[in-house]
Amino acid sequence: MIPTLRYEFVMQVRRPSMWIIYGLVVAFMVTKLAYWSLDLGESRPAVPRHAMVVAASIVMALLPIVYGCLLADRPQRARVLRVEPVLAATPSGATARLVGRYLGTCAATAVPIAVAYFGRALLYAVVKGEPAALGWAVVIFLAAVLPGLVFVGALVYAGTLLIPPMLFRVLFVAYWFWGNLIPPDLMPTLSHTIFSATGEYARDGLLAPLPPYGVTVPGAFDFLRPAATQATALLWIGLMIALAVAMLFLVRLHASRSES
Repeated sequence: MIPTLRYEFVMQVRRPSMWIIYGLVVAFMVTKLAYWSLDLGESRPAVPRHAMVVAASIVMALLPIVYGCLLADRPQRARVLRVEPVLAATPSGATARLVGRYLGTCAATAVPIAVAYFGRALLYAVVKGEPAALGWAVVIFLAAVLPGLVFVGALVYAGTLLIPPMLFRVLFVAYWFWGNLIPPDLMPTLSHTIFSATGEYARDGLLAPLPPYGVTVPGAFDFLRPAATQATALLWIGLMIALAVAMLFLVRLHASRSES
């Protein structure tokens, strides 16, 4: 598992196209969103914490789209290159290779997200003289950003088993807007539910509640939108991890049947 993880990480993190695409999206965030504003959370108590929470909400609005699209061609790379029989002949187990490939590619593809987020935290800490922002950034990244990326990575691995990478990218972008960003008063959507991968339940329940979303009429699936508390925040984290494990198990089961 470890050699596979290391190899996949290095291969992915060295892709110039990955850094170029992330750079273009971050440039859009800088020019069109309040991402680099140092006033995020100024009117709230515990300013560094709230500023990092707001920055995390902006990061998780758009960058996971790039994350999922860039991952789409990695799960089936060994099969496309026709090296899967060679790998199967090695002493390493198929499960270890799958876990190593998943962790390596997902970790490498998440590096630019971490750079963008912690770069924002460092800028805030230096300009505002608030070193506590760096500590809050670590906590928020682990609790509200990482579980969503774990889920999205597993979704990519499972989804690309069923449909080609190019089509998956189109459907994934549509899913992300429908299931995570569109307000529930506009159409039936999973956004702002415990199945949303943006991390809002962890941010609101564990860290720092943000203002209401402005939903004025009830939406579909409201039973999946419990109040943000510590319990529902932990439920969201556990749900993201459990769904990721379940999808990876299905990927492994599919590979076993293909081998037989």
